[in-house]
Amino acid sequence: MDEKIVLPLGLIAPSDFVEVYKSSGRYIFQISTDYLKSIEYDVSEVLIIQRVISLAQKSNQIEVWWPRSIANFVFNSPTLFPLLAVLLCIDSAVHKIVGDSGEKIEIDVEESRQRIYKFIPKADLFSDVQIMLCADSRGHGRPHSLYSKSGSPSIAKDKFESIVDRLMASLSTGMPSAKHAIKFSQAMGTIVAELFENTDLHGRLDLNGIPVKKSGLRGLIFKRIEIEKNSPVSSGENYDENSPKAFRKFTKQKVGALEISIFDSGIGFYPSFTKTSLLETTKIEDEWEVLHRCLKRHYDDVSGVKAVSHRGMGLYEVLRALKFVNGMIEVRSGRVFGFRTFLPGQMEFLIESFESELRPGMPKPLLLDGNRRVSRSPTPNEYLSGSSVRVVIPIY
Repeated sequence: MDEKIVLPLGLIAPSDFVEVYKSSGRYIFQISTDYLKSIEYDVSEVLIIQRVISLAQKSNQIEVWWPRSIANFVFNSPTLFPLLAVLLCIDSAVHKIVGDSGEKIEIDVEESRQRIYKFIPKADLFSDVQIMLCADSRGHGRPHSLYSKSGSPSIAKDKFESIVDRLMASLSTGMPSAKHAIKFSQAMGTIVAELFENTDLHGRLDLNGIPVKKSGLRGLIFKRIEIEKNSPVSSGENYDENSPKAFRKFTKQKVGALEISIFDSGIGFYPSFTKTSLLETTKIEDEWEVLHRCLKRHYDDVSGVKAVSHRGMGLYEVLRALKFVNGMIEVRSGRVFGFRTFLPGQMEFLIESFESELRPGMPKPLLLDGNRRVSRSPTPNEYLSGSSVRVVIPIY
């Protein structure tokens, strides 16, 4: 039986995804004719991408139906549409144009894929949204925009510095000082480099250490969005808003923000760390504990976990950088969903005492449940392949 999924609405609700995932038939991804309209949804685009990849890795029968009214625009500029770029690169997919009368014509989308593979960030990269995609299973896993040209397998960290510098040149006009802008840029570079390097080390291989053969994809998405930020209100002449003991009053204000999402189609945190499969019988508490053990790797040097074979390298550095830039993070892998926020005006949980000798005012290596947002106990979610991390950073 065919399962027709209209995107993006068809994968917004977890229950819809679960029902489709149970099917053993052909998956038909039908792009909505309203796709190009600016519509806000309750879930992030990277989560929908993770659901698409989960379905693509499960089935050998996939079709993608493109409305003629938007096909040419998308095919000419695929890196502007992260979810659609992923659809162009999933394996074993047949692509068809849907005409005005409903007729369907099979097409070759290789030219559009090549545009994705060869994409190099431009000066206006952050004007709206862009994706840099590594199609590992298609032999295009190391684009020059992210890797050294010398043939070295290592990530070119200067590439990330260049991306961040370009970002800050266009977004840092409201920084309080040049010194702060430099530190902000360094923190942003840490976030992007550490998270993407994680996908390179642990998001390309299966449990046996063999490259993912089916729809092996990794991606880095930059998106300009608006968020509702709580801005502090002055409370008199002697009010010091920088004091950790200050009682603050806030007013809600819409501000520009940068959303950075990183995803991969690997085996996820739990199998990568434990070297065992994630089963239905695996306790959600055990999966949650593994995520936190990954997070603590660079927090506690006496943990004894020094091999780079474990997932989570640099996650604590990301958490510290997010504290500096007042950001938010969501982590989705397997069945767990972690969350942490340092957005202005929101209550900060799990912070070291300002009297601490080692880490005064720094975040503890702990996440909150992404569904309830105030609890440290995990709630189970639908199983998804790979992992995704989404961070949101307000821009001054």
